[in-house]
Order: sequence, then C-alpha cells, then structure tokens
Amino acid sequence: MESYLYVLGILALAVYGQIVIKSRILHYSASRSAIDHVSFLLWMFFDPWIISVFVSTAVAAAFWMLALRHADLSLLYPFMALTFVLVPVFAALFFGEKVSTLQIFGLLIIVAGVSLATIAH
Repeated sequence: MESYLYVLGILALAVYGQIVIKSRILHYSASRSAIDHVSFLLWMFFDPWIISVFVSTAVAAAFWMLALRHADLSLLYPFMALTFVLVPVFAALFFGEKVSTLQIFGLLIIVAGVSLATIAH
C-alpha cells in the first residue's frame, strides 16, 4: 500500500511539473515575443517556478526508489501511464486546452490498460 502512495505522489509531481512549465512558457512567451532561444531558455532555467519543477522531479525520483523497495516494477510502472491522462485533463482545466471526444476515448483506453495490467499482476 505504501508503494501506491509514493506512486500517487509521483503522479502529482509529474502533473505539477508539466502544468508549471506550460504556465511559465505562456508567461515568458507573452512578455518577450522577440526573444531568441538561448535567452528564452535562460529565463526559463532561472525562473523560481521552473527551479521548483527541478526539485519536484528529484523528489519524484526519490519516491520512485522508495516505491520500488516493496513492489515489483512490472506492477508499478503501468501507473506512470496515468500521467498521459492527468496532464491533458489539467491542461484543459488550467489553460482551456481542448480535449476531443477521440482523445477522451484514448484516455479511457489508457485507464483501462493500467487497470488490466494491475489486475493481471
């Protein structure tokens, strides 16, 4: 059970990272339209929110190591596919991104696949 809590934390941190990166990209793109690639990346890498994403990625890696202490990789890894479900959902909520009916169907297939992989184990 403890491993699943770590995986839940990993999923939350992964979604956090993607949403923050997109948010900061929108921020810098809107305020600095003529900026070159190197300057853009420097602004991004030194942004405190982006630094928090780097930290959250390190924490997620630690959680992954702790999760694998008590559970099989073949059992836990399919849960990582849920990021492909959660990120589009949160992108729609926070940024108004469109999620088509076909995408929703695909996301449901991912959830079904993770469910089957877990049950089959």
